[in-house]
Amino acid sequence: MVGASNTNELLRAALNSGRTPSAGGRSSASKRGSRQSTPSKMRSRAESREGSDDEFDDAVSMASDDTWIETADDDSAAQKAAEAGDNWESIFDEAMDSLGEKRAVTREKALSTIVRIMSLRYLGDELAGSRISLLEALKRSARSTKSEKESMLGLLALGQWFVNFGMDEGDEYAGVESMLRTLVSDHKSPSVRAVALNILGIANFVAAVDFNDAADVMRFVSERFFAPSAASAPASLLRQALETYGLLLTVLIDGNMQLAEHTFNRVFAAHMRALAADAVDVRVAAAQNFALMHEALGGDELDRQEELVATLRAIKQESAKRHGKRDTHAQRSAMRDVLRSLEDGDAPQMRLVLGGRSVAFDRWQRIVRLHSFRTCLGGGLPTHFVENPLLQDVFDVHFDRVGESLADVARVVVSPKSELAKLRTKDMRKKRSAHNAQQAAFDFE
Repeated sequence: MVGASNTNELLRAALNSGRTPSAGGRSSASKRGSRQSTPSKMRSRAESREGSDDEFDDAVSMASDDTWIETADDDSAAQKAAEAGDNWESIFDEAMDSLGEKRAVTREKALSTIVRIMSLRYLGDELAGSRISLLEALKRSARSTKSEKESMLGLLALGQWFVNFGMDEGDEYAGVESMLRTLVSDHKSPSVRAVALNILGIANFVAAVDFNDAADVMRFVSERFFAPSAASAPASLLRQALETYGLLLTVLIDGNMQLAEHTFNRVFAAHMRALAADAVDVRVAAAQNFALMHEALGGDELDRQEELVATLRAIKQESAKRHGKRDTHAQRSAMRDVLRSLEDGDAPQMRLVLGGRSVAFDRWQRIVRLHSFRTCLGGGLPTHFVENPLLQDVFDVHFDRVGESLADVARVVVSPKSELAKLRTKDMRKKRSAHNAQQAAFDFE
């Protein structure tokens, strides 16, 4: 989400050392080079713009977001180039065969290859015939008890499987959901639990039958992570619980608004407690869920909104001595955006640049969903926007294509009922009104 770190950091840690990154680790990572620091720079630039569209070029920001799949020392540049070439299918098949090897390091390397290819290519058509065998292999890796890295990579690949193949796979989702719930509840590694929780949200969003399935997972999340006794859980888990809850809340809002409001009111107090957490990421995730629910109410106030606004204002004014300059800036920017939504009804104005064209993300619902897919796909998100019908359906945007490369996208084709179309219509009306006012003044003179 805006201003918050995500599960990619857990995966970067898995590929490097298996450790969950600390605040100090995040700070060190931001100094490793201009390419890796690009996302934070882009966020800072976007967050500093008061009242204007936050526009970022996806050729820069998304490409730099895939560092978590590029840090495996045993994967050469030549190997990655080959995966991006025409011979990718044979490389993918070889990686699949390697998942059956006894050595964990061999399986981990194979999973790194599978993750890269599934991220950077849409495979829904080309590998449809082998999708079930692929799913079973990834489930075995995700359940690994011998290698935390293998489990985390297997989970990420499972999420990408659902993004590539899962639109009509409700039956397969049912089996995966049970496994993911077990990992979330029982795995000894907080990092694995957090990634499993992330993928549970993605898989449910993509493949579950209806909003009742989303409500069921939301209850599961609430029971395990929103009770007062769960406050001592690792910050990465609490943040991911809030983000998964927010993603599935968008499903519930679309399916049954009355149930969504009732469900959120039951965890209102838990979200207020999260605003008092030490970790900035946890606070931001909770605040953005408040903004999402307020947006869904269409102008009606949340329960205890005055108390909420007062709390958010106090957080916004906190000194940098508590969290450091970078985290304090992210917190202030996030709270500013949420307060603007609660008080004025204005969501952040963001645009994602794809192939030289921009797509608007001007509602909290779209921003929350974008964050979840970006976490799962990393640097492959632009390709999936252009190629993958799932993302086109979720975000109600379609592309006319010329040639085969992302740079050849000719224009963005937007549904007349989409939010971007409404934004364009609103802008045109403002321009016409301004023109008419000028013409009237001229005629009067």
